[in-house]
Amino acid sequence: MEADYVGAYCPHMGGQTEYVLEDRTRVDCLTPTHAVEFDWCHKWAEAVGQALYYARTTGRMPVIVLICEPGEGRFVDRARIAAPDIEVIVIPK
Repeated sequence: MEADYVGAYCPHMGGQTEYVLEDRTRVDCLTPTHAVEFDWCHKWAEAVGQALYYARTTGRMPVIVLICEPGEGRFVDRARIAAPDIEVIVIPK
């Protein structure tokens, strides 16, 4: 599950998991400087939108953590092309 990755990585980033915003949406990992969205590699476009929204709402920089299997590099490329100002981190599935 995606939540397993959030729970494993967010504390190492110094963040709070599942931070609830006023509109009841949840940032996967909120650090003092970043709003981090975790998602499966093939859901890169959704991750871009969520990261941008959470970043603007919290005043932090957007970060996407894509959980990828071998051979899914095309999704990482798409995220980086679509949103060059968002940091994209890749972790293995």
